Amino acid sequence: MRFLLRLICIGTFSLFLSLIMPWWCLVLVAGVVAFFLPGSNFNAFLSGFLGGGLLWMVMAWKEDVEVDSIMSLKIVALFPVDDVNMLIIATGLLGAVAGALGAFTGNSFRQLFIKKKEKSFYS
Repeated sequence: MRFLLRLICIGTFSLFLSLIMPWWCLVLVAGVVAFFLPGSNFNAFLSGFLGGGLLWMVMAWKEDVEVDSIMSLKIVALFPVDDVNMLIIATGLLGAVAGALGAFTGNSFRQLFIKKKEKSFYS
């Protein structure tokens, strides 16, 4: 349940902050969300990966549909990509890596402040 909450928070906060901030707001949002909603490192990494990747893929697809692929076709001509859909997937992968690294960093930063229990000789 916390995984879904973290994923939704990363997606929605990043969507709204991307209107007023640069692309790296995804990294900041994923880190802050993973800091305040703790979990395992893999869980935080995966929620950042899916949240950032899905957000950037949907945003790239939305822009592509709104402008009738004019800009996307010009970018496809520059890069060795066969189709506009591959460009959208590549954009999603970039967002996924950025979100995953931000969430992993935020979760790891939280673990710095947690005191580990000392094991007793008798326990």
